[in-house]
Amino acid sequence: MHTPRAVLKNVFGYDSFRRGQEEIINEMLSGRDVLGVMPTGAGKSVCYQIPAIMSGGVSIVISPLISLMKDQVDALRSSGINAAAINSAMDWDDVRSVLWSARAGKTPLLYIAPERLDGEGFREFLSSLNVNIVVVDEAHCVSQWGHDFRPSYLAIAPAIGSLSRRPAVAAFTATATEEVKADIIRQLAMDSPFVLTTGFDRENLFFQVEHPDDKMSFLLDYTQKFPDMPGIVYCSTRKKTESVCRELVACGIKAVRYHAGLDDAEKLKNQEDFIYDRATVMVATNAFGMGIDKSNVRYVIHYNMPGSIENYYQEAGRAGRDGSPADCILLYGAEDKSTITYLIMQGEDKSTRETSFRKMRQMLDYCHTSGCLRRRILNYFGEPFQRGECGECGNCRSVTERRDITIEAQKIMSCVYRAAEKTGGKKYGPHVIADILRGHCSNASRKEQVTRFGLDAISTWGIMKDTAARDIAYIINFLAAEGYLVSDEFGALSFTERSFPFLKNKTRLLMRRHESGQKPKHERVPDKTDAKRGFFSGGVIDTLLKTVSGKKRAVFSGELFEALRKLRWEFAASEGVPPYVVFSDKTLQAMCDALPSDEYEMLSVPGVGRVKFEKYGHKFMEAIREWRER
Repeated sequence: MHTPRAVLKNVFGYDSFRRGQEEIINEMLSGRDVLGVMPTGAGKSVCYQIPAIMSGGVSIVISPLISLMKDQVDALRSSGINAAAINSAMDWDDVRSVLWSARAGKTPLLYIAPERLDGEGFREFLSSLNVNIVVVDEAHCVSQWGHDFRPSYLAIAPAIGSLSRRPAVAAFTATATEEVKADIIRQLAMDSPFVLTTGFDRENLFFQVEHPDDKMSFLLDYTQKFPDMPGIVYCSTRKKTESVCRELVACGIKAVRYHAGLDDAEKLKNQEDFIYDRATVMVATNAFGMGIDKSNVRYVIHYNMPGSIENYYQEAGRAGRDGSPADCILLYGAEDKSTITYLIMQGEDKSTRETSFRKMRQMLDYCHTSGCLRRRILNYFGEPFQRGECGECGNCRSVTERRDITIEAQKIMSCVYRAAEKTGGKKYGPHVIADILRGHCSNASRKEQVTRFGLDAISTWGIMKDTAARDIAYIINFLAAEGYLVSDEFGALSFTERSFPFLKNKTRLLMRRHESGQKPKHERVPDKTDAKRGFFSGGVIDTLLKTVSGKKRAVFSGELFEALRKLRWEFAASEGVPPYVVFSDKTLQAMCDALPSDEYEMLSVPGVGRVKFEKYGHKFMEAIREWRER
């Protein structure tokens, strides 16, 4: 194994690198600092594991969670690499054994938590090692501009600086704006690093926003169609997490819960039940997920809108890590905005509120746009999207009728303008604007405000009296999402550079039809027989079974796949590792497609390296042979 490609094939079982991997590996092997921004599932771990295996000495991998360390150590050991981790759950004898092995040069990768670096004794131990590379995983945690800042990460740079010989530093994250990337480089004191952003696009993920009247009915309909497919449901509060999990369990779904209010023992048990496929659905707050390496999550549903696009993409990206298609569905309700506003006002100081409200507004725009969802996400991260539309998100594939809202939009925008004109430039939020347009104030305090400033006398008073307040609010959010209006941190509306040209030129404006209680129209809603046959597709989109073009298929199908999955589970149970550490779903599906019958054919299956073939290959070929002979 003298080349990166040889290591890739023999250890990890793949013939070729993914985008950006080989460039990063070569730069690391040359001793240069590296910052890699690569989407979840793009193979970040391979980028530092191969240099660590090839470089000699010890590579220190700084990781935020015990579960992530354990998963990666289990996977490496399963592939024949003697990796190890030190964490707070280990007893002293085990820690001492790991320390001895690392000092003896027998451990090419040593995983630690950033908190370890605070101890003077551990820093002295690091000084005794031949440290060639320090890897910082989830590197956005070092930046106060990032979405998950952790003060413990600030100890990394001083610890590296204390070593007698400075090792190469490699930092990796899935999502980072230009501001966050610059902050990572500064906080880790990186030396002229090679920076590579492979792109934020996850082509295997299908993005969808729904506005259901009853979120729970939507969720139950979705999860009951595919009771055996692993998924995550994110909720904004502990209380909502509890109620959603309770409803799912009552309806026969194998769901568990996770939030910061649970004791450590239950959190660990529930997390392991999900990782080891004993539970199908994890219902959680954003306390769950970082460092979870479960590769076969087939969907992530946000029961509530997150506070920012960074948070949303990080959490949604936990679906489809194996590269197979997966659904990312956001269920939006008007109460979501109120919840986030409350959390911002209660939990943040004044200096950060403006930024948080701006991020919330961008998330609201995502929920209300009629344009391509993928393009909006990628543009947020500064990545130009060459195609006008992706053709493979809920908005692009929706067959929901679009209606002309030109007149309604003109009325709303005129009202925003006339109200401000009447009161010397004072701005008003969507509730007041809706009251004026409907000619009726549903709230006493708003009525007092309207009459006191004479807003019931302006020309737009009552010009939409037959339109429901909810429908007016929907159009206002759409206008904000498309850049015709903008709101400040308090929700007050004002014009943008697009507003006057639109009013002047009367350009036709179309919006997807939104009617209370109406389910969106889709190509086909799969039924339970699909799941029983072994087919899995998004419960509302049918995207995992096939795309519009029919070019992609993700058919986890039939008896053979289930037989291989059962065999995988038996190996995993005997070794005490998650099933996907043995083989991913994608590798099992590749076996179903190729039906390997000898060593050469099995080693040609992506994800089957030499060590895994020796451990598992013959049993899996035997299961395939038995299936073929039926």
